[in-house]
Amino acid sequence: MAGDGEVVEVHKWSSLLRVVASLLLGYALLMVGNALSNTQTSLALLQQGVPVTVAGLVQSAYYAGFFIGGFFCSAIVHRYGHHRAFAALAAVICIVVLAQALVHSPLLWALVRFVNGLAIVGIFMVVESWLNGCVGNAQRGQLFSLYMMVSYLGASAGQWLLKLPLTQPGWPFIVVAMLFALAIIPVTLTSQRPLTLVAAPAGSVVLRTLRTVGELRRLAPLALYGVLIAGCFNSAFYSMLPVVLSQLSYLPHQIGNFMGLALLAAPLLQWPMGKWADRSDRCLLLSRTALTVVVASLLLTQLLDTVLLLPLALVYVCVAFTFYGTLSGVANDAMPAERRVETSAALLTLYALGGTLGPLLCSLAMGALGAAGYFAISTAMAAALLGLAVWTLQQRQGRLPFIDYLRRIGARL
Repeated sequence: MAGDGEVVEVHKWSSLLRVVASLLLGYALLMVGNALSNTQTSLALLQQGVPVTVAGLVQSAYYAGFFIGGFFCSAIVHRYGHHRAFAALAAVICIVVLAQALVHSPLLWALVRFVNGLAIVGIFMVVESWLNGCVGNAQRGQLFSLYMMVSYLGASAGQWLLKLPLTQPGWPFIVVAMLFALAIIPVTLTSQRPLTLVAAPAGSVVLRTLRTVGELRRLAPLALYGVLIAGCFNSAFYSMLPVVLSQLSYLPHQIGNFMGLALLAAPLLQWPMGKWADRSDRCLLLSRTALTVVVASLLLTQLLDTVLLLPLALVYVCVAFTFYGTLSGVANDAMPAERRVETSAALLTLYALGGTLGPLLCSLAMGALGAAGYFAISTAMAAALLGLAVWTLQQRQGRLPFIDYLRRIGARL
């Protein structure tokens, strides 16, 4: 594929799929296990009688590790290569997840979640930089949409595993460790090579990441700030929506069913959004999706206890979970091709920072407003993303009144 820092344009999808099939298979297994781990951690903490705020703090530790790992994992990928970095980081997660099956302590679980997040951001970095090195701008959105579809289908499958008829204490965490170990096999045995990496630039990894963030701020500010918001959205969904459903008196198996169905909706728009983004303006597309999520979130704050909860949640997930893919396309279109790993590292670091804030903000809002607090925070975040997208359009097309841009966006929905 790509070598010496160059990106090869792949025109035939059959050829492209052969190149990335093993990587996506391993990644799919990993996502199944990671989703099961996220949901089971929240449910197990509540079953232990842990307060909602403490559960939010434990889950935020995952994204704190995700944030810290964003600074350092790019050096691991550069030094050891994509294959070995994937295998080593997946093995670390196997070890720490098994600790959750052995000891039930919120403090230990916070440490485990921190290490889990630190390792998994490196895996995401491997996968995203590998995929972005396979294509040019004309196919990037479509390939990334395939990646996101695999993410959400795997995450949905992880929720259904909660229904397995197993009684061994801590069995979900044992299954998670098995899935992560299994994910290593197709990635390490693939004969396809990822892009050839140039040596990492000299200097502190923290300073290199900060330089990349500064470059994103100059070349693609929408991606810089938007990824923070996307991180809030996704972390809050995985970590706190099970808590919302528990407060609405859903039983554990009902929560698993709801989360599984919601995550089945997540892939539905990934491919059409990817094609749309490649053929049109990613910023305009993002403004439309953000406006849709504002409306859905406002409705959900009022209709939590009605039969409309599930269909509205499906619309919400279907649209909101396209944010990160579109924003990644905005960033990678603007950044130099040889900076794929650093770009992925910076995006994931920012995503993790937002992810750390998501469960905390939602737990505080839910403490004050009840279950509706989750979607109140969601409304505010979607409105902020809409404002960023409209501001970007203003910078590019001239400073028309804000309401004029909203009319343009709404007229084409």
